[in-house]
Amino acid sequence: MLRVGLTGGIGAGKSTVASELASLGAVIVDSDKIAREVVEPGTDGLAAVVEAFGPDVLDADGALDRPALGKIVFNDDEARARLNGILHPRIGRRTGELVAAAPSDAVLVHDVPLLVENGMGAAFALVVVVDAPEDVRVERLGRTRGMSEDDARSRIRAQATTEARRAAADVWIDNVGSEDEVRASVGTLWSDRLVPFEAAVRARTATTWPEDAVPADPTWPDQARRLAARLVLAGREQVARVEHVGPTAVPRMSAPDVIDLLVLSASSPDELVGPFGGIGFPRVEGARFGSADPARPARVVVAPEASDLASELLSARDDQRA
Repeated sequence: MLRVGLTGGIGAGKSTVASELASLGAVIVDSDKIAREVVEPGTDGLAAVVEAFGPDVLDADGALDRPALGKIVFNDDEARARLNGILHPRIGRRTGELVAAAPSDAVLVHDVPLLVENGMGAAFALVVVVDAPEDVRVERLGRTRGMSEDDARSRIRAQATTEARRAAADVWIDNVGSEDEVRASVGTLWSDRLVPFEAAVRARTATTWPEDAVPADPTWPDQARRLAARLVLAGREQVARVEHVGPTAVPRMSAPDVIDLLVLSASSPDELVGPFGGIGFPRVEGARFGSADPARPARVVVAPEASDLASELLSARDDQRA
């Protein structure tokens, strides 16, 4: 199974991408849909919201009046925290049920509008961000949702910046053309990356490490940070920290396009085979792991912090940077 995070700002066209992924065979877990389900009439979630905020948060039909609830929590941190305490555990349980029900070979796409804002990228093997210029999004929101220009721009600017989304994105989809064009780009992503990535995760096979040097890529440090965050989250208390080492950690240096990472851990590499393999970092041999992502080769070494190997890798990187 491959777990992918899908996100994008309001009006960017994320729903189109999710729809196309679903048509290709992905299992979609829609966080907004789940958030609505857990407070439908008759649920204990809605009962808890009414108990916390009073009957005025219900409409005439007994359903949740979202605008009324929004007025209560929008500028009240304590009220918002109380609401999150009601919703998040229920959303988490329902999400877990959907994940457990998915086939073992699924490409599981979590549609999460606030993925970047909530710092959730490390929870997924890959993050796909859908974006479009602000003016394009404003026009779409006016045409499809009847929003005024001021309202649309206000909502857009209340969300994560383009820079923050770029830093979180493993895959960036510019949704500025026709719907057919964006669906075609999603089809290519599916066939060339997601399907082989999922198969490699199940088979525990790593992408070959390239040997030929290419010009320095200024995004290598951001790519390394994303991979490192996934390893830290997967390893939990077994991982002290992860360092970007090797030639791609040296600014402006040409190098083979492979991200080298040093995992500092007091645990045996054997103890990390399961956690790392499950998120797309299968063991190659001994203390060395690779990446199952066909588009992002990575070379991961596990070593104790006080070891000669860790010292050598960190010293070599620092000397090259100097």
